[in-house]
Amino acid sequence: MLIPGHGPMKKSMKSKTGPALFSILAGCLVMMMSMVFLPDLNAQPAKPKEQKPEAKTEAGSPFDSLKKTYAGVNSLEASFRQKIFVSGIKKIREFEGDFFFKRQKGFLWKYTKPKWKTFLYDGKYMWQDEEGKSFVLKNKVSRDKTGGTFFDLIEDIARIDDLFKVKQHSISGDMEYFELIPKKDSTITIAKLWIDKQNLLKKIEIIEFTGNINTIEFANIKVNSQVSDAKFIYKADGARDVVER
Repeated sequence: MLIPGHGPMKKSMKSKTGPALFSILAGCLVMMMSMVFLPDLNAQPAKPKEQKPEAKTEAGSPFDSLKKTYAGVNSLEASFRQKIFVSGIKKIREFEGDFFFKRQKGFLWKYTKPKWKTFLYDGKYMWQDEEGKSFVLKNKVSRDKTGGTFFDLIEDIARIDDLFKVKQHSISGDMEYFELIPKKDSTITIAKLWIDKQNLLKKIEIIEFTGNINTIEFANIKVNSQVSDAKFIYKADGARDVVER
């Protein structure tokens, strides 16, 4: 799902912060370090020590539990609160709404405050509809260019180790915190995730190279609930033009 406020749909917003989030999500790599010891050519060979079998350990991604949870998400709905800090004008914009996702169908960001607007992805096109507008935007989406931008948050979380690496990982209270940096060039410089004990994304903060900061908090999360396919089909009202680009 696209996280509103950044990503490939920027052209539609004056602040260049178009829809880009949620339900997120994302996995990351374990950062492992090893040291290489070079032999001292002048030293006498030491007597071999008795080798004891090492205990077998499995190194996994710190995101394994989160990835497993989101790999099993077929549908999801939640309410959200969003804050976008627009660096160019030093202003914070606040929004509220509801989010819906259904695997192989798409996702919908349905804004209710301060005014209604929708960002609907139907698997091929992104539809942008907004109160007071005389037209609807229809944008074809190239998924090859959206990986690692949290355009489709849930899908990105399911393969997050391919897209991001861990800069910081910690646990504070009931939340697990991740600070991530993208593995390839992206509009994102840092992504911060807060995960609850049910391995669900509760908050995401995305910092862009422009200095814009997009923060979304989720509540009332329902996983694999009944979400109608009709939510992911745009229905034109016939009263407004559809502008395709």
